[in-house]
Amino acid sequence: MKAALSTRSGAAARGVSSSSVAGVAGVARVALFAVVAVACGAAGFDPASKVDSVRLFVVKADKPFAKPGETVTLEGLTTDARKEKTRAAKLYWIPILCLNPPDDLYYLCFAPPGSASADAQAARLIPISSSSPGGAMASSAGVSGANLFASLPTGVDLAPFLPQGPTFAFTMPEDSVQERKGIPPYGLAIVFNIACAGRVEFAARDASGGAQQVPVLCSDESGKRLPPSDYVIGIARVYAWADRVNTNPVVESLTAGGNDVDLTAGITLDRCTSAKESECAENKIGLRVSEASWEPNPSEVTRDGELREQIWVDYYADLGTFDDEARLLFDTRQGRVSESDVKYRAPKDAADGTLWAVVHDNRGGAAWVSAPLHIR
Repeated sequence: MKAALSTRSGAAARGVSSSSVAGVAGVARVALFAVVAVACGAAGFDPASKVDSVRLFVVKADKPFAKPGETVTLEGLTTDARKEKTRAAKLYWIPILCLNPPDDLYYLCFAPPGSASADAQAARLIPISSSSPGGAMASSAGVSGANLFASLPTGVDLAPFLPQGPTFAFTMPEDSVQERKGIPPYGLAIVFNIACAGRVEFAARDASGGAQQVPVLCSDESGKRLPPSDYVIGIARVYAWADRVNTNPVVESLTAGGNDVDLTAGITLDRCTSAKESECAENKIGLRVSEASWEPNPSEVTRDGELREQIWVDYYADLGTFDDEARLLFDTRQGRVSESDVKYRAPKDAADGTLWAVVHDNRGGAAWVSAPLHIR
């Protein structure tokens, strides 16, 4: 069985990305820890697998399902593939936990006080102390509505005051799990971050900007908003369960031409000498994930019994092109998918670059590997 996935448009991971940890049945089902484009289906963009900008590929949690009271460490995978790097790109974390927004909608974390959304069931906003062990909660009570976000000054560079780096930790509140109508109780914690090659500012909500806007922006020294190539806003969702667990997929090997790749030495390929890209050599790239990664999924039960996780891989490179940028690795019913390699075509010029393979499962797990690309 061979299966390709088309999960993102070329706008993926440019501007706003969504990463989540979940496992909620029915309408609450999401693609977990996947970086998903907000502008799905937009035409005229390069494929998402082509990396030529500041990118936030994925955010994973060390505990894809967290129990109340547990410390969760998030880790973001980023790169800066811009040709001109006027300013260095860094990953910043907004140290405010948004807990259980209405209908699990991230943008209601920013609902203005007094609005129809900021009612008794509004999200609870909790400051996270980055100086305490594990980034523990500075205040477990928090506030309802958007008071914390609304108190942030606009037009001010917040970057010097924000935690930065690839990892960020927080403690799942003890009362995070709440009753849900028609489905098992769970909790949802949302953490926002931004990979930005400039200043990080909090902006006033644009009345004409639509409900789903995140009022965080990346600007230059004069306060002018930078283009999408210079930043990505991340939305990391972590679900809390009292009685369910999940682990991240385990990558066994990256393969090129059917052979295991030494991740330090990387992949060496001949450049394309054909005038037409379609006539360039097709190099097979694959990924092997352990069988143990294919875990049961109690949120998905059919008349035939409980299903297992769906696991897939997304490929990215800053050189060359992929015929398919994503492949299904494990089906929910049939297990491991055979012939899951993708075809990679080298560029016409000799160069050195990087290839990334990012694995996701549909219950919140994520993993990745990267390898140098040597085109000769």
